[in-house]
Parts: sequence; C-alpha cells; structure tokens
Amino acid sequence: MEGEDLTLNDVEVGAEGLENIPEDSLVLESDDEDSEKDEEKENGDDSDEEEENGVSDNVEDSESESTKPSARKKSRRAEREDTDGDSEAEHDSQDGGKNRDEESKAKKKKKRKAKGEQEEEEEEQEEEEEQEEEEILEEGEGEGEHQLKEDDPFSVHFERDLPEELVEKLSSTETWQREDVKLKSLGAARVSWKEDGLLPKAKGFEKDLKKAGVKHKLVEQIAATNIKECGIDLDKHGDILTPLQHSLFSIMNKYQDLLYPRQTFQNMEETRLVYCLHAVNHVLKTRSRVVAHNTKLRDRTDNKDNADVEYRDQGLTRPKVLMMLPTRNGAYRVINLIISLLSASDQVGVSKKKRFKDEYGDEGHDEDKKGLKPEDYDALFAGNIDDDFRIGMSITKKSIRLFSTFYMSDIIVASPLGLRRLIDAPQKKGGDYDYLSSIEVLILDQADFFMMQNWDHVLTIMDHMHLQPKESHGVDFSRTRMWTLNGWAKHYRQTLMFSSILMPAILTVFNKCCHNYAGKVHVQCKPSQGTVCQIAVQLPQMFHRVECASHKDQHDARFQFFLKEVLPLHKERDMRQTLIYVPSYYDYTRLRNYFKKEAVSFTHISEYDSSKGVRRARIEFKRRKAQFMLYTDRIHFFRRFKLRGPKHIIFYELPQYPHFYSEMCNMLEEPGRVYAGNTLTCTVLYTRFDALKLREVVGTKRADRMIASEKPVHMLVSGDTS
Repeated sequence: MEGEDLTLNDVEVGAEGLENIPEDSLVLESDDEDSEKDEEKENGDDSDEEEENGVSDNVEDSESESTKPSARKKSRRAEREDTDGDSEAEHDSQDGGKNRDEESKAKKKKKRKAKGEQEEEEEEQEEEEEQEEEEILEEGEGEGEHQLKEDDPFSVHFERDLPEELVEKLSSTETWQREDVKLKSLGAARVSWKEDGLLPKAKGFEKDLKKAGVKHKLVEQIAATNIKECGIDLDKHGDILTPLQHSLFSIMNKYQDLLYPRQTFQNMEETRLVYCLHAVNHVLKTRSRVVAHNTKLRDRTDNKDNADVEYRDQGLTRPKVLMMLPTRNGAYRVINLIISLLSASDQVGVSKKKRFKDEYGDEGHDEDKKGLKPEDYDALFAGNIDDDFRIGMSITKKSIRLFSTFYMSDIIVASPLGLRRLIDAPQKKGGDYDYLSSIEVLILDQADFFMMQNWDHVLTIMDHMHLQPKESHGVDFSRTRMWTLNGWAKHYRQTLMFSSILMPAILTVFNKCCHNYAGKVHVQCKPSQGTVCQIAVQLPQMFHRVECASHKDQHDARFQFFLKEVLPLHKERDMRQTLIYVPSYYDYTRLRNYFKKEAVSFTHISEYDSSKGVRRARIEFKRRKAQFMLYTDRIHFFRRFKLRGPKHIIFYELPQYPHFYSEMCNMLEEPGRVYAGNTLTCTVLYTRFDALKLREVVGTKRADRMIASEKPVHMLVSGDTS
C-alpha cells in the first residue's frame, strides 16, 4: 500500500470490518437537564408496547407514547407498599389486591375497547377504499390518469421477471462493474451494475415530469410545495424543480439505488421534496395498477378468452415505502411535504391531523433550548427531537389517513429506534417485522445522524428486510408477484440514502445491503480544501500515522501508540490542560479505565454523564484541577459545548464530522496573537483506514500525499502568521 495512491476501493475494503459498538440511543435534552432521563426512557416498562404507535397500536384513545415510565414505577412501588406490614395491615393488603384486580380488569377493558376501535377504523378504511375504487371503475379505468404505459419506469422495473440464472449472479459475490461519470448539477458520480442489459435506458424528457410518468395532480402541486414548505425561490430557476432536484429525481425515477453524501441543512428540504414526490408517485402508481387489474378481473366473465390471465401486482404485505428519519421533527416535515403534494384540491381530507401536530409538531419544543449554538446545530435539533417514533400512512384519491395500522399503510415513517423496539417487542414471539417483507422503496434520511444514535438499529432493520412473513395478513397469493414469492424482493427494492458526510459504515451498507438489479449511483464528495483552513488560531498540528495491518487491528495499534509515543510527552508540567478527543466510545472507556488504574489526573465528559457531572468536569478542567479531559464525539454532536481552558488537544482519532476538527481547535485559548513556542499544540493520530475523514480535514490532495508518504509524521501550521 505504501507509496501508492489510496483509492476509494481501498477505503471500501477497509470499511467491511467496521465495528459497531451497540450503544443506547440518545434523546437530546437541554444542557441543564439530567441525561438520566434517557436511561429512564430506555429502561421503561414495555408491557404496553402493543398500545404504543406501531403495528396494531395506532388507536387514538390508546395509551400515549409520552407516558412516563417513572410514573408506572411509582405506581408499582405504591402497590408494593400497600402489601407490606404486620397482621393489622392484612385487611389493607386484601383491599390492595382487590384494587389491583380492578385495575387489571379496567386495563384489559381499555385494551379491548382500543382493539375494537382499531378494527372499526380498519373496516371504515376498507369501505372507503372500496367505495373510491367503485367510483374509479364507473369513471372508466381504461384511460386517463389511472392508465400506466408499458414504458413507464414503474412498469419497466417491477413487472420485469428476471431469469433464475441472472438472480444467482446478482446474489453472488461477483464484483460490480463500475463507471465514473459526470452528472448534471451533481458532478462526479460512480455508477455500479452487474449485468449490462439491466441498466435503465436514459430518456431525454426527464424535465417534463408528466411525460416521465409523474401523476398529473402531483405535478400541479410541486411548485406550491417547493415555495411554501421548502422556501425555494423558483423564479431563479424558471421551473417547478431546481436543477439539483431534477438531477436527483432522474435517478430515483429509474428505480436505481442512490447514495447522496452532500446533504446540508441548507438543501435538506430541497432533497426531501424529491424523495417524497417519488415515494408518493410510487404509491399512487401501485394503486392505479391494482385498480386497473380489478377492472379486468370484473369483466373477465364477459370475456372467456382472458379467463386464465393472471394479474400479479401486489406483495406479501401492503406497506411499499419505508422512510427512516432520526427525529420527530424530520418526520413532521416530511409528512407535511407529502400532504402538500397531495392537496391539489380541498376534497383531499387528512385524518387525525390534530393528533399528528400534537405528537410531532414544534410547539413548545424550541422554548427549552438555550445557549448560542452553530447554525447547523440549530437546524439539526429544531422542533421535536424525540427519536422513538413510528407512524403509518395510507393514501387514497380523496384522503390521507395518518396513524393507520402498519398492515393497512402504504408508507411507514419511523426512526430506527422506533422500528427496533417493534422488532424486539416481547409481546410478539420473535418480534414483529412482517411489514418489512414487501418494501419496494427504502429511504434513509440523515444517515449520518443514525450513526450518532445507534447504527446497530439500522443494521438490525436491514437484516429483517424481505423475510418470510410469519402470518398471511390477508394476502391474495394469486395476485402476488412471482419474484416476491421466490424471495427475490431485495433485487427489486430501491434504496435511497442521504447523508451530510461519507462514513465507512454508510458506504458498507450501500455496498453490501443494496442488491438492486437496476444498479446504483454513488454521488462522489466534492474535492475538499479541508476544514483545517477554518482554524483561526495560530496552531502547529502534528499528524502521526499509526501503522496497522488490518482494520480490526487499528484499535489496539492506536492504543499502544498513544501510550508509548503521545501520553509521556503530555504528562510534562508545561502540557497541562490537554483535551483528548475520542470519537469511539469503546476507545473512550479503554482510556478512562487506564487513567484510573494509573492514577492519572483527569476528568471526563461523555454522552452518558449527567448534567451535574458534566458541569463539575468542565469547572475542574477550566481551573486546572485535572491535567487531562476525555471528551467524546457524540457528546459534542448532541451538546456542542464551548469548552474553556484547553491549551493542548489530542485527536485520538479524527472526528466523524470534519467541521468538529476546526471547532475544537478554535477552542484553544490563545494568550497572544504571536505564536510562542509550545503554548498551543495539536496532535492527531490516524491510520490508512481513516482516508475519508483525513481528506475532509486536511484536503483531498494533501491527505493522499500523507497516506502514501514514507514519512509517518507531518506538520501543518494554521492561523494568522502576521
């Protein structure tokens, strides 16, 4: 490897062995609130899991998700106290038992009532959809808006039957063919495929959305939605979509997989509108196909020639689109985009809109947030930032049903934690994940945010995609597509991934879990000048390359290098107030335990420390009572503290977010504008497997030279030299 340029392929191979340390998902609280609320939420009683928002739980009168576990614990303690005492208290104990029986009966009655109301809602939904279908049939399904052309991208992709030998090739470990291309408004991209004849043919009319197969009523609402919900000035572009939206939609509409690692808080709503448009268009086409075939089946008795014709247009379960987002605020914005796209007339009704606003809206959530934070932080953590949610949506011509049960839903919007809790639900033996069996469009929005929550949830969900359902859920096998019955659904599923940065774990999922026969498009990151250019203080930065044989060996190699080469130098008296930035919680725990064992003067801040502990650690470090401070990547992501006191910083590993590097360096106190000896220092440890992160920090060209160089140490000096 040494002496050669490091290519993207090298990084991808290294990413295969990425270790994912299971950690509890975080719920951000204000800086003065105790983070133990997160632990309390995670450890809450799951006995009423079915009554939370999920598969069979979306009943308006069911138990609220916001019910505090602490209240239930307090109730159980009170019940236990009622049973304590001597013989004089036996009567009270009996009364307590009666009360518990009554409470149990009341609870069961409530569950039965909720279940009954849920069944009534499902029946009402079925009747409404049947009535709408009858109206469509009376209008004539054979022409107009409900007819899909044979060359429609939907028909081309999902009605194509792949031969078995081709499926075997798609499932094999055979290397994908790749081609680097330039895409309009996107720039450099890499297209991957396995079979030449399966790549979708590019058409010349993508900008004409109606000719591209977009439902007319959606096209009519795009401009208004772009202006109202996304705040885009379309006069600058002279079109209903921006150039970026057009380019992204042209990929999505061909049902190819997409990895877009250039999402920013400025273009987030711009990209969301595109995938919402694509998802809703997909759902409407699915329904159009089903209704069209129902028409032909109804007329079958009048046409004996077509008596044996099969119409396979369905999956094993109804949900077709899964959107994963990190917070309720993101879900709130996405669902409002969908509602806006479908609200072409006042005839479209939205059920449970008030409940949706109460549970997902912004009201009352931004008031608790205080302190001056960077602009990107305010955008990421705006509104309701709860990370435990799931909501189903069913879409018909005249209505949008929110909180529909999953098996009556077309679109599922959820957080990774919300789905993981359902997959692991103790009430269902082995959990419940049948609703994932027939997902045709999978969308991961803000995938980098998932890394800061718990990436293991994402991997678990990917492992449960397209498994054989444990129940039939009323499926009509005569209408089920053959490739679904054959277990080939993963080769037809489209996956869309959006992220603000490119991480090895995200790249691994895109490479290893996306098997779309239509191929995949990976938009490349733009060449970077590096966030090192954003450092304002005059600071010498020493970059040490740690040699290691493989990706799995880098934790041990880094630890030993730190103990032998870095720590001894920073134990000197003139190196006090050294901040050690540790992205991996595994490495953080390892260093903390070592420091305790060796009686090193240190304090620490992590995402699991209470607010009281965090304040104490910050004060001790600022007042020089501790020589070192251990500080994690995730605590900085969720709290974005402005630390005071550090004069030296050690990046045990480069941060996941490149701008965190310059932020941390700019926190170093500067005694004067003139650089004086070793007053301020920065030390960075990296391996050849950190190429992606290194490029974003020091710049693409410089990073490639550093990794290929025979010299293991490089120094950069930033800041004003005048």
